[in-house]
Amino acid sequence: MSVLKCQMCGGTLEIEDNGAFAVCDYCGTRQALPGSGDSSPASATADALRIENERRKTEEAKAKAQQAKAQAEQKRLEAERLAEKNRIEKAKRSKEKRGKILKILASIFIVIALGVLTVTVIIPSIKYNNAVKAVEEKNYEDAYITFKSLYTFKDSEEQAKALIKEYPQVAQIGDIIYFGNYEQDNRTANGKEEIEWRVLEKDADGNMLVVSRFALDCRRYHNSVEQVTWEECDLRQWLNKDFISTAFTDVQKKNIKATTIENRDNADYYTAGGNDTKDKVFLLSIDEAKTYLPSTVDRVCLATHYAESQGSQLEGITKACRWWLRSPGSTLYSASYVKIDGFILQLGTPVSLEKLSVRPAMWVKF
Repeated sequence: MSVLKCQMCGGTLEIEDNGAFAVCDYCGTRQALPGSGDSSPASATADALRIENERRKTEEAKAKAQQAKAQAEQKRLEAERLAEKNRIEKAKRSKEKRGKILKILASIFIVIALGVLTVTVIIPSIKYNNAVKAVEEKNYEDAYITFKSLYTFKDSEEQAKALIKEYPQVAQIGDIIYFGNYEQDNRTANGKEEIEWRVLEKDADGNMLVVSRFALDCRRYHNSVEQVTWEECDLRQWLNKDFISTAFTDVQKKNIKATTIENRDNADYYTAGGNDTKDKVFLLSIDEAKTYLPSTVDRVCLATHYAESQGSQLEGITKACRWWLRSPGSTLYSASYVKIDGFILQLGTPVSLEKLSVRPAMWVKF
C-alpha cells in the first residue's frame, strides 16, 4: 500500500483526523494534503490513505469498545463473584452466630432449670427431711418453723397445722393456735368448737399473749349506767369466772397465766384508767390494740354465729363487729372500742350498751 512521504525529509506522514493535513513522524512537518477532486497520483494516494485511516480508526474504536465491554463484563462478573462470596461468608457468620446464641441460650436454660430444680425441689427436700428428723428428735419448734416455711411443698402445710395443734408452744408471733372450746356455730347439738387464738407476742420463756381470732360473745361492759373502771366492771368478772370455766378444762386453766394488767388513763380525754389488776382473761387496752394490731385491717374482727345470736351487731360489707377495749372512754360512763373499720374510738360508748362484742385476751404458756 502507498504511503505519503514528507517533502522535507522523506519521512512517513500521518494523516490528521480531519483528513486535510498530515504530520511527519520524523521531522514533525505539517503539510496540506491534495484535495479529493485532484486526479494526480498524490491525490489518489491521499484519498487511499484517508480511507485506510478512517477504517483503521473505526477498527480501533470498535476494538476499544469491545475491550471496554469485555472489561465491563469482567468487572460485573468479578462483582457478582465477590457478592456471592460475601453472601456465603455472611450466611456462614450468621449461622455461626446463631449457633453461638443457641449454645448460650441452652446454657442459660440449663442454669435456670438447675436453679429452679434446686430451689423448688432439692433444697425443699433437704429441709423437709430435716423437719421430719426434728419431729423424730422431738424438736417440735424447729420442725414447725421449717414445715411452715415450706408451705405447699409436699404435705408441709398439713404437718405444720398438726404440730401447732398438738404442740401450741411452737407457735410464732402472728400464728393461730387452738386452745379451749366455746360455742361458735350456734348449733349446740354438735358441741362446742375449738377456739382460735392469734399470737400477739412471745417472750424468751415461751409465754404468749393471745387474743381470740373472732369475737366470741356479746356482753355489756357493765350492766348498769354508772361510772366504772376495768377493775370494777361486770365484763371483767364474767371473763375470769363464767367464760374461763366454760371454755377451758381444769388442765387447760393451768396454762393460763395470772398477769398484772396495767390500766392506763385515756390519753385523749385524761379519763382515769383505775387500779392495775391481776387477771387471767382480759380485754386489750387502747395502747395494746395499737401496738399488737398496728393497722386498721389487723383490727377488723368478725363475730361467730353464736355471738351474733347473742346480740353482736354486724355491719358493712364484711359483716364485721365492734369490740370492746378495757380502756375508759371520754368519761367513766363509757369505754373505748374498735369500730367495724378497725379504727379505735377513744371517745368510747356507754358501758351498758348491749351490741358490742367480746374478744378475750390472755397470757398462756404450754
